[in-house]
Amino acid sequence: MFLKNKWWAIAESQMINKKPVALRRLGMDLVLWRDSSGKVVCQAQHCPHRGASLALGKVVDGCLQCPYHGFRFDNQGNCTLMPCEGEKAHISSKMRVKPYEVKEAHGLVWLWWGEAQSEQSQIPWFEELQNHPKRWASGMMSWNVPFTRAVESLLIDLHHFVFAHHNVARLSGFGSSTLLDPFDAKVEGEVIHTWGRIRPQKSDDQNSNHQNSNHPTLSQSMSVANFRHRLHFPNLAIFDFGFGGIKLFVVATPIDEENTWAYFRYYTPFSMPWVSQLISRAFVWVELNLVQPDDYKILMSTRPRKSGLKVNNFVRADKGIVLWHKLYEQAQTISKSENT
Repeated sequence: MFLKNKWWAIAESQMINKKPVALRRLGMDLVLWRDSSGKVVCQAQHCPHRGASLALGKVVDGCLQCPYHGFRFDNQGNCTLMPCEGEKAHISSKMRVKPYEVKEAHGLVWLWWGEAQSEQSQIPWFEELQNHPKRWASGMMSWNVPFTRAVESLLIDLHHFVFAHHNVARLSGFGSSTLLDPFDAKVEGEVIHTWGRIRPQKSDDQNSNHQNSNHPTLSQSMSVANFRHRLHFPNLAIFDFGFGGIKLFVVATPIDEENTWAYFRYYTPFSMPWVSQLISRAFVWVELNLVQPDDYKILMSTRPRKSGLKVNNFVRADKGIVLWHKLYEQAQTISKSENT
């Protein structure tokens, strides 16, 4: 069951051009296209006539035309033409494609999943992120991993980095940074805040030698990261690792009960836009080709496949994950009560 009465990011805006696009999100087969005004339309993917995928069709005169028999549907899902029956034929109300409420914001397409809104709720966002497209680069992937496991890895967990991504960690100077200390987390409304420091382990002798030092060595500085992290429940996160204002924005949205769509953006605030974009693209390439394949391999091995408060033995460093699962269980309880 997917959480209701939420805005879910389901695609990047630039994915939706002249051709219809097939998507599966929240257990539904969808088709996205743009009408004559350029507005994104989201509808059930399969034609009510004989079940063909409308994503294989095309947009004609502001309507989506089925590839099988040419039936056309407007942006509200109403059938406007059945060529085989003639232009004056009566069209049954059953010959209709279910529409879904979507909006474009911050370079993403957002789907409202839940009851019809009497008043428009606000799309969640992190205000400090720059919207200028030349200041960030993006990437995406689909995982055969359930939403709860994907969220833990993609949106919250930091202390797995040295072990799951040891090659990247070693090359970036964090090969020995295994200790998460200090560390804390709290919830404010629907936002989980975590903050702290990732650093190497130190023996008592080393601690005593360096505890009065105000000038850490270069190697010590390179292996320590002070981070701040926020997660807008249930599925948006931003990581700030304290390196030159570079930030990582991540989305995780259920494809269905067993699969998750993930979307990444790296923001770099350099004065020259082309430098920002070039560096952001490099970070995204590393993320998608070196970092996330490590995570995926490990997550595919986890059992049970779905995570929760009762199937793990959490430790102090997992506090952010525990807080998320508590919010998730509360939200699921509310959704179940609304359904009944």
